[in-house]
Amino acid sequence: MANFRQQLFHEYASKGITTSIEAFKAKHQPKKESRFNVDGITYEIGPARLSADGIEFEISSKIPQDELASRDDFDSYFAAIKDVLKDETKQPIEIDMDNIVHEIGGEETKERDYVRLRYHYALDSMYSNEAVAAEMTKLKQNPAARQVPEIPNVNTLAGRVVLLCIEDFMCAESTTRMERLIAANQEVRQALCAKVR
Repeated sequence: MANFRQQLFHEYASKGITTSIEAFKAKHQPKKESRFNVDGITYEIGPARLSADGIEFEISSKIPQDELASRDDFDSYFAAIKDVLKDETKQPIEIDMDNIVHEIGGEETKERDYVRLRYHYALDSMYSNEAVAAEMTKLKQNPAARQVPEIPNVNTLAGRVVLLCIEDFMCAESTTRMERLIAANQEVRQALCAKVR
């Protein structure tokens, strides 16, 4: 069972991810729930989840199957995405290819393959004393600049600012990870799908 600190960190990490999702949906073609479409590829940012020692979330993108000739090409596409992302400073703790089968009526089904990446952040890595101090300084100089919520059982301004820093951190991280996945898809699609055609 999560302790109070973990619950609060999860709540504010979730808010950060939601802000990121809404920004992507406003910028690109929105789809249901936390999905959006960029140039014919569907992307999704999953919810924040508590793990034993931190917070995790997943991002995914549909493999453009219609542009590839065979299942072997799907595997090549996935391998190429992994290769493009291998030098990222923040590495996923898991990257795999998911195959999802949807029933679309009667006996008709639709198969979709996705690239899925899972990221993990230790609780203490989502904020720093420097980030908290900088935010506190900003608030002292201009209290109206940002609404600091009243949070039950969090009695200090510093404690509330830590949670805002976590929200900002997770928004920035989920946005950065997704932007890199979109860029990787554009790069791989240009190279691989052009060869297949």
